[in-house]
Amino acid sequence: MMFEKQAGRHIIYLEAKSIGKDLLVAIFGGDEHHIGGVAVAYPTKSHYRDASTISVNSITLPGHKDYVVANSSAEKLCKELARPVISTVGIHYDAATPEEIQEIIKVVDDLVDEAILHYQNAE
Repeated sequence: MMFEKQAGRHIIYLEAKSIGKDLLVAIFGGDEHHIGGVAVAYPTKSHYRDASTISVNSITLPGHKDYVVANSSAEKLCKELARPVISTVGIHYDAATPEEIQEIIKVVDDLVDEAILHYQNAE
């Protein structure tokens, strides 16, 4: 499933694929598509109380900050869909302004919400 949304001068894409009960997500866009950060989020039982929590582990490629978006998107998708999620993120805008960065983050949040609605309605 592919979702896309304009973020300033570029389109940001979120591509999602169910792999068994797990979800693989790629978020990319801008001047140069790549993988700059990877996060895996999975539900775990709390050690301290009778509840579940979300554990997140990430990998950052040198020189990239994409892990921030990878972590937040994987965690939110995992929490809302109650399934393990791997999120890869690679978004690059040449000479991005602080305003563009905020817009990119908002657009990614919107795309994640669209993906959540899609998978919740498919169940």
